Amino acid sequence: MTRLYCPIREHETRMFVIIGLIAFLLISCASSVPQTETDIQYKTAALETAYQTLLAIPAKTAAPDSVLLLLTDNSRYWLEDMERAAINEDSTEVDKRPFHEILVIVTYRLLQRENVLAEYPDYKMLRFALGEKGILRRAKDLKLGDFEIKNDRGSRGLAESPKVPIMIFKWDEAHWKFDLPESTKLMTRGLETIGVKKDWSNAKTAIYLLEKYYHNVFLNVNETLLNPNLSI
Repeated sequence: MTRLYCPIREHETRMFVIIGLIAFLLISCASSVPQTETDIQYKTAALETAYQTLLAIPAKTAAPDSVLLLLTDNSRYWLEDMERAAINEDSTEVDKRPFHEILVIVTYRLLQRENVLAEYPDYKMLRFALGEKGILRRAKDLKLGDFEIKNDRGSRGLAESPKVPIMIFKWDEAHWKFDLPESTKLMTRGLETIGVKKDWSNAKTAIYLLEKYYHNVFLNVNETLLNPNLSI
C-alpha cells in the first residue's frame, strides 16, 4: 500500500521539534544564570555557619541522624564503607586503598584497640571522624584562608594558599553539606608526599605517620594495625 504524504502531520512534527528545542534552551539559560552579589554573600554566610556548626558538634552525644544531615550523601556511604573496612579487611585489601583511606582505617583500629572509641555508644566511625581525634577537628588548628564559592561548590584552603582547597562543601537542598571523603583526601595530600619521596607504599607511610603522632601515647603502633583486631 502506498503511503500518502501528509503535509499537516509533517508541519506538526516540525513544530514539536522547535518547541522542544526552545524549552531546552530556556532551561539551559535558566540554569546558567550568574549568581548575584547578594546570592554569593548569602551563600558565604551560610557556608561559615555550616562550618562552625560542624566544629561545634559534640561527637560523643550528638544524635547521628542530625549530624548526617550536615554531610553529603557520598560522605554517608563512605563512612559506612570505612567502618566495614576497619572491622573486616585484612592487610591485602587495605593496601589496595588510597592513602587517605588507609590512614583513616589504621587510626580507627588503633583508637579502637586502645579503648578510646569505647566512649562512643554507636556510629563510631562517624563520631571518630568528627570528634577530637578526627580529621575535621585537626583542621581547626590550621591557619585557614577565606571561603571560596563557585556555583554549588564551596571550598577553603590554607591562609598561605587560599586557592588550593583542603575543605569541600556542596550546596544541596538550600544547605551547605560537608564532603568528608574529598576533604580528607585533600587534607592528607601533603602527608602522602612523605611516602612518595621515600618510595614507600601508602600503607607503610600511614603506619609511619601514626607511629610518629602517637609514639608517646600508645605502644605497638606498627604494621599489625593493617589487619583487623579480631578480639574487639
